[in-house]
Amino acid sequence: MHKPAANAANGGLADSPLAPLAPGAPLLGSIAAFRRDILEATRIGWERYGGVVRYRLGPLQVYCVSDHQLAAEVLANTAVYGKLGNTSPLRLVLGQGLLTTADHEHWKRNRRMMQPLYSRPSIAGMYSTMVECAEAMLADLAEVSRSGAVVDIHPVIIRATLDIVSRCMFGMKAADAEIIVTPESVEQILTYAFNRQQNPFSPPLAVPTPANLRFRVLMGSFDDFVYGLIRSRRRGPGAGGDLLDMLLNARDADTGEGLSDTEIRDEVITTFAAGHETMAQTLTWALYLLSQNDNAREVLEAEVDGVLGGRLPTLDDLSRLPYAQQVVSEALRLYPSAPILPRLVSQDTVLGGYRIPKGARLLISVFNIGRDPQQWRNPGQFDPARFVGDKPAGVHHRAYAPFGGGPHVCIGKHFALMEGQLVLAALIQNYRFEHDPGHRVEMLSKITLRPKHGMRLSISPRGSLKGAVNVG
Repeated sequence: MHKPAANAANGGLADSPLAPLAPGAPLLGSIAAFRRDILEATRIGWERYGGVVRYRLGPLQVYCVSDHQLAAEVLANTAVYGKLGNTSPLRLVLGQGLLTTADHEHWKRNRRMMQPLYSRPSIAGMYSTMVECAEAMLADLAEVSRSGAVVDIHPVIIRATLDIVSRCMFGMKAADAEIIVTPESVEQILTYAFNRQQNPFSPPLAVPTPANLRFRVLMGSFDDFVYGLIRSRRRGPGAGGDLLDMLLNARDADTGEGLSDTEIRDEVITTFAAGHETMAQTLTWALYLLSQNDNAREVLEAEVDGVLGGRLPTLDDLSRLPYAQQVVSEALRLYPSAPILPRLVSQDTVLGGYRIPKGARLLISVFNIGRDPQQWRNPGQFDPARFVGDKPAGVHHRAYAPFGGGPHVCIGKHFALMEGQLVLAALIQNYRFEHDPGHRVEMLSKITLRPKHGMRLSISPRGSLKGAVNVG
């Protein structure tokens, strides 16, 4: 059992001690442990030292927060605990988008302009597009399912979510953009940013290392693709109603100004990269968890069979599929797609009774918070009944933060949850997934939390679907 963090009221700045320091190597500190497995390193620190633990990463002082109340305090106080901004390697990919900008006024203006794009009515208008993408995924799985073959479901899900975000963002299928935008190229770009984030001694981007050169070529191709779409849409009407059109038409209510091409580029790439990666990981983990729990799988099968009767879910059906939503929510608790949220401390402060110096980095461990035994009964157990829809029951609401919290809570939360519920229901309605006992499942945290060795599951049509899989 981990120790509780000290109370913030125990003293002022001058009286407060530094947080306990996790042991590490001379000079390098915990760099090797973080690169090997950051989740394991921060879990051990949390269990040994409590809710706030200090690490040395070479010259950097890093504090990991695993206490849900302190995490909520950090997320709410953007004046003291801001985004990493220019110090974040993700900025090289996402620019000054909502996920990375440290300029609060810039974030507030753009968030206000973009909020209507992610409202429930706007997202509902994209539902038919999501269904078409789900149909295509089911058709791709039909042939392999009839043989009961074992497949790596992870790239299948990634391709489906990439198709959804491509259609909703650009009005085009992922295959139409695949010369430039592939699951592999997106992963390479995010892996590059993650590796720089883990290594404070990474050379500047201008240094022509092989990794830097590969990244510059890939990112240049992405930028050319996105800017080309923006210029084309500005010259004439687009597909109509997709997110790119909405971004081009967004206006500041106070000034009447729109977003610049650079701002649109940043938000497009943020939505594209984050939008497909996060739910792809969640759905992959959800299928794995169901393959390990016959009772939960049977409850979900009974729900989709009873509500849908052999057809894909309509938008109205989603409210009648609560267990599907609970499964997604529980998968996010156990395997949050963004397991760690970084912040930069802008002034000397006290957190949990510990002195935190200006310039330090904070890591909020969403992973540890979702597995805190003081909040969650049998925290390692998969139990969708912990939730009522996407809300936890019987625990503090701050003990569940897969979409962040405070004013910077993920703008795409409702899009992701609707997508997850639809795709999961469609998959379970048509197929049964069983874990390959010879396949080793391990976690790999690389910005998102993914299965290290893929996810090999045997797939077979369910019941009366064995002769012909229904795709719509």
